[in-house]
Amino acid sequence: MRPVDRSPARLSAWASAGAGLVALASTGLHSWPALAAGTLGLLALVVGLARGTRSRVSLGAFGLLGGVLLAGAQGAPVLPVLVGVTFAVLAWDAGGSAVSIGAQLGRDADTRRLEVVHLASSLAVGAVVAGLGYGLYRVAAGGQPVAALVLLVVAAVLLVEAID
Repeated sequence: MRPVDRSPARLSAWASAGAGLVALASTGLHSWPALAAGTLGLLALVVGLARGTRSRVSLGAFGLLGGVLLAGAQGAPVLPVLVGVTFAVLAWDAGGSAVSIGAQLGRDADTRRLEVVHLASSLAVGAVVAGLGYGLYRVAAGGQPVAALVLLVVAAVLLVEAID
């Protein structure tokens, strides 16, 4: 009998890395500091996924989110910032799920259906919360960048709460 491979689940790990890349691409082009922070975050996320460490995945997602917030603070357009926040949180959620599934069931278990349902529901929640954040921005912000940043942070907090 061979030992169980406790590496992160493949589908969720790839989805996490892809979401991190989307988060980086959406705002990294608007600000050099955002690109630097996001790139470091993406690297930490990928290392965490490769090693199966939840803390590194969380650190990487935090770096991605920090890059997105830097871009927002430096005047990046609202929609790319909302996309960046949504996908940074999705990268964190999918990465944590990949590590948990791998640790509990093993990498070789057939978990595709579980992973697809989790990813689809997380993406749906993210899309709804981002839409609400954009709606709040359009109604209340009046084009003021500081107000937009505050609303985007509130949307990110709501997104994290909705996923957990």
